[in-house]
Amino acid sequence: MQIAVSAWSFHQALYAGKMRQVDVPGRVAQLGFMHVELLEMFLLPKPPGPIARLLAKRLSAPDPHKAQPDYGRQTLYELRSERLRAGARLACWVVDTDLTLANPEARKAQMARLATALEAARYLGAPLVRLTTGGQAGDVTGVKRATDMLRNVAVVAATTGLKLAVENHFGLSENIQVLADMVKAINHPNVGVCLDFGNFAEGQFKEGIRLLAPLANHVHAKSYAFDADGQETKIDYDAALRALGAAGYDGTISIEYEGEGDPVEGILATKTLIERFRKGGRMKAKG
Repeated sequence: MQIAVSAWSFHQALYAGKMRQVDVPGRVAQLGFMHVELLEMFLLPKPPGPIARLLAKRLSAPDPHKAQPDYGRQTLYELRSERLRAGARLACWVVDTDLTLANPEARKAQMARLATALEAARYLGAPLVRLTTGGQAGDVTGVKRATDMLRNVAVVAATTGLKLAVENHFGLSENIQVLADMVKAINHPNVGVCLDFGNFAEGQFKEGIRLLAPLANHVHAKSYAFDADGQETKIDYDAALRALGAAGYDGTISIEYEGEGDPVEGILATKTLIERFRKGGRMKAKG
């Protein structure tokens, strides 16, 4: 099991223009981590100018699911070069998607975008791409459309050895049983769940962890705040890591610190918590 740091942990600085995603691999390596997770939504061709930085202080952060990534060759080259220079391995390329689109032209466009994202992941050196279902919770017909599109994407991804991980996130995947059923229906060795500790509806955590841990091929260790004993105040890390250990999970756990204050402190506190409980789940950790 490897511990990675997601660029999302630095989202406040990235949105404010105080940091670029190309800086993340080096920053993560300085903290002693060998693995990093990078996000499509933070693809920017150049640093935000002074006006953009000023606006970022006055406006709320943009909706990441409406972000328009810049897949320019220079942008990807710079990101790949900085990762290699830092000596960090890319654990996952994070892409926000809507697999439920009904309009034929929209579905075609989404497939084309996914093909581009897969090529980018391959170029950047990611072994796995994280996806989202999109859509609306409870949309029965959307489940079939999402399953069909995911099955098609899996075939394309498998040709280059890429794995896909669908996160319990928003839309259809808010229903953990629907997400589990989708992955089981596809029944492809390269398709699994990106299990996010923090993305469960109230009262669903224990059942969600139990249901999704055996299907996980990637994990997001979300964290917000810690008490005096170093425990996460909203998430039962002991239960989460025990479930992963029982399921035989041996993949990457990517830290997504989402709290206030210095993200470095949050990242390191999360790493300490993972290492504290990994023995209970019989997991071995690497940085």
